[in-house]
Amino acid sequence: MKQNYRELVWLIAKTDFKLRYHGSILGYFWSLLKPLLLFLVLWFVFTVFMRWDIPNFQLYLLLGIMLWNFFAEGTSAGVYALASKVSIIKKIYFPRILIVIASTITAFLSLFFNLIVFYIFILFSGLSLSWSALIFIPIIILLYLLILGTSLFLSALYIKLKDVNQIWEVLLQVGFWLTPIIYPLKMVPEQYQFYLFLNPVTGIIQYSRISIIEHTLPNIQGLTYLLLWVITLLIIGLLVFLKLSPYAAEEL
Repeated sequence: MKQNYRELVWLIAKTDFKLRYHGSILGYFWSLLKPLLLFLVLWFVFTVFMRWDIPNFQLYLLLGIMLWNFFAEGTSAGVYALASKVSIIKKIYFPRILIVIASTITAFLSLFFNLIVFYIFILFSGLSLSWSALIFIPIIILLYLLILGTSLFLSALYIKLKDVNQIWEVLLQVGFWLTPIIYPLKMVPEQYQFYLFLNPVTGIIQYSRISIIEHTLPNIQGLTYLLLWVITLLIIGLLVFLKLSPYAAEEL
């Protein structure tokens, strides 16, 4: 049975990824082109008009954009995860959580291709990778769990409140600018940095940059805080989902 569930999740994720670019001339290339175009625009603005003395700024900026896009894309798809499969939900019984998991895996496929491009940039930049870059693997796992927990919460809440998608779009726009993606964390006064880290994506992006670009390990206190925060949000999302998802077929 578990094997069947894994196959179902992969089938849904793969189908959604293909349908996203069905009929498009550029096809899967769009999953690479969109973050690259945003990167090029921001890189031009912040290297020509606003020059910041940040080593390897191109990599610094590109990594932040890719990780944020993964979060934004995964959670935005998560809002509609149940609603987009309501016809299947009404016909076949299976754990509803599998649909949300599949939607987050679809977003992860886009991240996978983006990371390939990122490592190509690293090769051309001449920056070498150190063993500290291995910490990036558990950080990505934490980011995925954060997206899953948020998607569970949002998809379940959408059953009762159809304005969730509009609210989340606004919060993502605000979050992009409140997260140190295009500006360094050191620009923010130290007494306010704590509030930025209330957003776990801030820690994920910062620790990823530290491990890959700066060749150092994040502090253990920061990683522990991030781990506990992500697990807490995942549990909250799961509890809300278990409470509201049984009503999906009737409400959607």
